[in-house]
Amino acid sequence: MQNDLSVSDDVCKSVTIQDLSSMTIGEISNLTIDEISNINNIIRTFNQRHTYHPLSPQSDQLRELNEAYNSKKLVIVLGAEVSKGCGLPNWNALLKKLQNNIHFSGNDLEDKSLIVDKFFFKLFDKSKLILARNLHRHCSFGPENNDSVMFERFVRCALYEGTKPKYTKSMAEIIRLSSFNKGEKFLDCIITYNYDDILENCLEKKDQRNYKSVYYSEIEHNGEFPIYHVHGFLPRKGNLTDKNKIILDEEAYHFLYEDPGMWNNKIQSEKFKSNKCLLVGLSLTDPNLRRLLDAAKKVRPNEEFHHIIALRPKLSNYKKNLKKLLKNDDDSFNEKINSNLKFDETVKMLKELEEKFFEEDALSLGVQTIWAENETDIGKKLKQIKLNP
Repeated sequence: MQNDLSVSDDVCKSVTIQDLSSMTIGEISNLTIDEISNINNIIRTFNQRHTYHPLSPQSDQLRELNEAYNSKKLVIVLGAEVSKGCGLPNWNALLKKLQNNIHFSGNDLEDKSLIVDKFFFKLFDKSKLILARNLHRHCSFGPENNDSVMFERFVRCALYEGTKPKYTKSMAEIIRLSSFNKGEKFLDCIITYNYDDILENCLEKKDQRNYKSVYYSEIEHNGEFPIYHVHGFLPRKGNLTDKNKIILDEEAYHFLYEDPGMWNNKIQSEKFKSNKCLLVGLSLTDPNLRRLLDAAKKVRPNEEFHHIIALRPKLSNYKKNLKKLLKNDDDSFNEKINSNLKFDETVKMLKELEEKFFEEDALSLGVQTIWAENETDIGKKLKQIKLNP
């Protein structure tokens, strides 16, 4: 019997539904002409055979978030895109800044160091995980180094150097949601995966100092608003200690997987199980986050969801990538392309398919999606949470 999610060979050729379901637009751009010419049929067949779970209307989701906020049960979970919007580097950009400041040393390299420094990382095309792990090790400057936070100092320099923080609409609304008078707190807490202190700085600029940055287990917050830096904390001022250790490379992530009792795992697990969480600036690709959401979903009532505000994929990006693909193909394929591939229709379907897969993946983790068109739109949706939508 044919699998419900498969298509016949004459429709699909070498690209299957299972392949397409996990492809990014970058990977789709690498498809051959024979493969790309069948995407329309693949998408049509998939849509006919696969039943998507409908999302709750956006207005209903925002109302649920408002109710959780007013009940002091709402947790905001922040990812790298929030800090990126404020002018700080995300993970990939941070790695690039780190590698730009690495200088090789050693007697055997002294005469060649300038060439090595200039070209090595431009030619290095291995996994970003390999790069992060080796940058971490390189920044330790060998076993003779007694400074246990040398890497964190190095990352802090790369994080803040040359940056001029700007306060986005979404950050302004996060601050508004986080602001309270004594005894009138509505947010339960904020969990952030970012190392930076831009959230704390924004709160202080608004004269809201009744918060506590929590980045290791012994920090207590007595009546203060907790901001949990579950991947570590690198404030731009002050001394760094062993308590400021960050999670940046896979070696550090492995500790998270191996020890579910770590304070940061316990905080996330507790909030994901007991509270309503709103995820902002996250892609849902972090393996530990997915593991914790999966575990929480198993013990939460079926109809109780967390929510994520996600940027809707841009049609212009799909057009650009598909045009690039077709432009680079041999002219002899033009006739076949024109007859099998309606450009605008295909671009639109690819975009819609990515949205559906994101929604389905998020739902499998117990998270409903609220789409936003741009950063300003994210701010508008955050504003509605404090008001009654």
